[in-house]
Amino acid sequence: MRLLGADIGIAPKQGGTGTVGVPVWVWNGPSPQTTGPTSASATALGVTVTATATVQDVVWNFGNGTSVSCPFPGTPYSPSYGLTPPSKASGQCGIAGYSRVGEYAVTATTTWAVHWVGGGQQGDLTTTRSSQAAVRIGELQVVGQ
Repeated sequence: MRLLGADIGIAPKQGGTGTVGVPVWVWNGPSPQTTGPTSASATALGVTVTATATVQDVVWNFGNGTSVSCPFPGTPYSPSYGLTPPSKASGQCGIAGYSRVGEYAVTATTTWAVHWVGGGQQGDLTTTRSSQAAVRIGELQVVGQ
């Protein structure tokens, strides 16, 4: 069974530039390996063991000292949201904005819960996977007349 870290979706999009003080949205792109659940079985010496993995949590570290655990998997950003900060109550994830210009590494750490059963036994284990994306933040200046 192949378990991965988050398939990071981010707004502003990777390769683009966000603005100081403007919200940054993140979400996990769905697939069996990034959002689960996923299962696999193996047989050896006549004993079959089946494991099922589900995501328990994703903790997002924004590279500026801010970390958040959000409703999973998060809601992709839509232009209709405008400059509204993400709301956990709406299943959204992110931060209200960065306070300084720079390039930040956004890290998503996914905690997977794995339940296995086979050979008259069963058990649980936990494992983590991480993935990373970069976000560049610039400054917007208004020029007067």
